[in-house]
Amino acid sequence: MYIPLKHIMFYWKTFFVQILICFSLSTVFAQEMQYGLRFYSYDYEPEQRTSLRLSSDYLSFPNGFSMRFDAKFHFKEKHTYGYIFRIVDEKQRNINLLLGERNISFFSSMDSLIFTKPLIDINLLPDQWIPIRLNVDTKNEELTIFIGESSHKWTLPEIRDFKKVDIVFGKSNEFIDVPAMTVKDLQFDDMQGNPLYLWKLAEYTEQGVYDELKKRFAKVENPDWVLDKNVTWEKEITFTTPRNPYITFDSHQNRIAIAGSNFFYHYSLSGNQLKKQEVSRAFPYQIYANQMIYNSLDKNYYVYNLVEEENGQEFAKYDSIKHLWDEMTPHSNYSDYWHHNRYFSPTLNRLFLFGGYGQHKYKKGVYIYDVDAGEWSKQNLKGDVIKPRYLSGLGVIDQDNVLLFGGFGSSTGNQDLFPQHYYDAYIVNLTTLESKKLWTLETPAENFVVSNSLVIDTIHNCFYALCWSLTKYNTSIQLYKFSIDKPQYEVLANPIPFGFKDNRSYIDLFFDSAKNSLIAVAYSAVDEETTSVSIYSLVFPPLKKSDLYQSKKQYLWIFIVSTAAGFILLSLAFFFFYWKKRKPVNSKTNEPIAGINTVKRLQKQAILFFGGFQVIDKEGIDVTSEFKPLLKSLFLLVFLNTIKNGKGISFVKLKDILWFDKTEESANNNRGVAMNKIRQIFERVGEVQFGKQGQYWSLELGNNIYCDYYEALILIRKIKEESCCNLDDIKRLLQIVSIGELLPNTQTEWVDQFKSDFSNEIIDLLLQLVQQKDVQFTDEIYIKIANVLLIHDPLNEDALKLKCSILVKMGKNGLAKNTYTTFIKEYQTWFGTKYKYSFEQIMAQQ
Repeated sequence: MYIPLKHIMFYWKTFFVQILICFSLSTVFAQEMQYGLRFYSYDYEPEQRTSLRLSSDYLSFPNGFSMRFDAKFHFKEKHTYGYIFRIVDEKQRNINLLLGERNISFFSSMDSLIFTKPLIDINLLPDQWIPIRLNVDTKNEELTIFIGESSHKWTLPEIRDFKKVDIVFGKSNEFIDVPAMTVKDLQFDDMQGNPLYLWKLAEYTEQGVYDELKKRFAKVENPDWVLDKNVTWEKEITFTTPRNPYITFDSHQNRIAIAGSNFFYHYSLSGNQLKKQEVSRAFPYQIYANQMIYNSLDKNYYVYNLVEEENGQEFAKYDSIKHLWDEMTPHSNYSDYWHHNRYFSPTLNRLFLFGGYGQHKYKKGVYIYDVDAGEWSKQNLKGDVIKPRYLSGLGVIDQDNVLLFGGFGSSTGNQDLFPQHYYDAYIVNLTTLESKKLWTLETPAENFVVSNSLVIDTIHNCFYALCWSLTKYNTSIQLYKFSIDKPQYEVLANPIPFGFKDNRSYIDLFFDSAKNSLIAVAYSAVDEETTSVSIYSLVFPPLKKSDLYQSKKQYLWIFIVSTAAGFILLSLAFFFFYWKKRKPVNSKTNEPIAGINTVKRLQKQAILFFGGFQVIDKEGIDVTSEFKPLLKSLFLLVFLNTIKNGKGISFVKLKDILWFDKTEESANNNRGVAMNKIRQIFERVGEVQFGKQGQYWSLELGNNIYCDYYEALILIRKIKEESCCNLDDIKRLLQIVSIGELLPNTQTEWVDQFKSDFSNEIIDLLLQLVQQKDVQFTDEIYIKIANVLLIHDPLNEDALKLKCSILVKMGKNGLAKNTYTTFIKEYQTWFGTKYKYSFEQIMAQQ
């Protein structure tokens, strides 16, 4: 489905949040998805090694082919030997690419060793992608191999018979030697460079993978799909410690620190190594509920103990050079702040603690430790009230602001007075100590609490949290992704089994920027004196299990039939709605008023969508400026949905989009005020009526108001239904849609869907018209069709070929070349790579 790339989807709900996100010092998350097929190699039994067979029968290439792919080789000290690929013709002759310990070799059964190169000469490095391409030119009897920047060409007469071939990567029926490698983006082109097949090796099915172009199935045995690592948590390590260790993440050295009374662990995420250090001076007080932080200013670790009684707050440093803790008077004060949230601000050199639980009470407010002054203080937050709670999550937006979400507590703070789960989110400014509420989720079907830390991605306006049930011991930890802008979330990745024991358990989430992974740390008590600590990693960005799977070929026909049926039903519904709209209004029965008049009235009483939103009144005056952002959004939401489904949009959806932060009563009041303002504007334009049926709001325009978008939809459907083309209808449609894109300056997710749907529909129709054999248009109409295609899909290759060929036919070679030059510049800008066809190749394809 075509979606114009310049339609950048973003959300914004309040000025505060937008400004905050724009100027935040955000963590940069690598979003490029890692994918491919990794091959099980020598360290697996032969029957467990990986095979990729591109077809159950021979692939047919009458004039030869070009095969290209990216490969990554995972070298070990030994056993690098194996077949990268093997190509066999109908006479069982073969050509092979073989990886050895020091060389890569290309050979055939016709001519023994053809080509061998030391790995160092072709810059083939461990775990680095390298492009490989093979050209099999059967017509000219030429064979060419490209490995990285190295290439070699031979004349091989027998290659003319390689028109039908069997191609296998990895283990084959004849050979079991498989190199440790990963392969992706396996593409076949004809000798003119036209794509034939593309196996990306990203999404897959149970038995293999379909190519992206023709749905050709390739069978895979014993696969190790790279994309699985974005769904399945990988356990890095599990080990035991004495009870309730303290845990923190040192992002500077990319390691997790775990501390207890007589030991200090470091787990290196880069080296996957656990180091245990016995401490010279023991922990200054018993380990209870509180936590540890890493101070990047002095590169030391600190722990603290927080008790409500006077002088019950303590702060101690761990010297990582001398391996000892500060000397303090030991005590056994029991903590009052289990499962609180903490953040150490390097810019302020202060520790901030939020919430917690102890002595049957949930906590509120904030404790602050000033490292420079060596003093504790307790402060109340200003702004929106955050009710007492524990087991909430905290994430860092920037050096001045943090986000708090969720938890369990009560409005009074007392454990025995109506405790409940919270699903609200707040931004807290650390300088002013002012909190700003963002939103509250609807209570989910299954309640959950969240990890101590949140991972915030301000680039994409979202945050991640580990969630689990507070009320079960045998539970599971599940990764959730929440929007910062509005109360919505999705569940990602596979769950992690976990035994939750309240104050004898702890769960945290970190982001490892070096390996571009999320890191989960969880511990739970084994017995009274022992705790089991586990560390997991998940490749970023995380995905749902369903994101891994392709549609199976055998279900393709179902998709086609259901799509066709859906289109027919949609068309019938559209026309039913259209004729229904043309009936006169009956105020007693609330029947729709007359439909939109499709007579051309561009100068007066018009609503224009193409080239930009515009409203013209009865006097021909542009009143668009009176549609403030909220009024414009409300009008478009109701009107576009009324045209789409005949019944409009539900109030629930309206509230979620326009008044997500309001109560239902407040949202109703705002909706009523906004609709009245729209009616007042339309008193100068023409008749308008908002209708309500059940929970749905619709918008009807009088037949004295013209709408270009509505007329375009009518013309599209009329042209599709006609057995022969009505040239006047086609010309009129081209005239309307050649003005520009649909609502180009309105960029929100819900509008983009309408724009995408319309672009798909107009593009499909025009390409069908061009391809009809029994219809010939004038050159001018062909040029208009090409121009419209390029408006709604700037990188449409069919439009490029059509326009260039017609211009050349008309003798306008310079304009044709300018059209091509503009296209390839746009292509380079969007994709960062050169367009694959020259102007001459484009013309030769016509």
